[in-house]
Amino acid sequence: DAALVRPLRGSRAGAGPIVNHVGGLNELAYKSKLAVFAASLAAAHPSTFEGVAPETYILPDQLGALARRLKSEGAADAHGWPRWLSKSVKHRGVRVLPSNASEDYLRSLNAALVQRRVKPLLLRSVPRVFDLGLYVLLSSVRPLRAYLFEEALVRFGSAEYPASPAGFARQESFVIDDYSPVWKLPAFAADVRACG
Repeated sequence: DAALVRPLRGSRAGAGPIVNHVGGLNELAYKSKLAVFAASLAAAHPSTFEGVAPETYILPDQLGALARRLKSEGAADAHGWPRWLSKSVKHRGVRVLPSNASEDYLRSLNAALVQRRVKPLLLRSVPRVFDLGLYVLLSSVRPLRAYLFEEALVRFGSAEYPASPAGFARQESFVIDDYSPVWKLPAFAADVRACG
């Protein structure tokens, strides 16, 4: 539909439309909007999307629901593993929700997501959380045509992921505001070379 694709204005306008905006991409770029989008997909199509995203609460809007959930279940399991992470909506600053998180503490988080902790995929050579930034060129919406670039961005957390519940207690957060440069992780470089 033409409303999804807006041509650039300017000197190339006569050469045909150039895509510079696809409506709705903000739904994928902001954590809070992505959480709402994932929940709406799971509600509309539970057999396909149920469990795709971890249970998530958006603060301050869902403070009451989260407080009730914490009261019924607690912030840590019987072995001390934390159940919940708070994530700043500013893209950085993932922290473990303390086991004594009160409603006042939750309120102090202000604009954040609180999400059920899931066991992350860790590489044996670099036991840190990581994310991948994939670069994609979207050349058509209908029919959908996208191209994945061969280069990508790999970012590792600045500390190893805790191997025990006590590790979470000693560390304020396992994803700190900075990322470790890949070139400072020789074990990862060796793994990449081994892949060819």
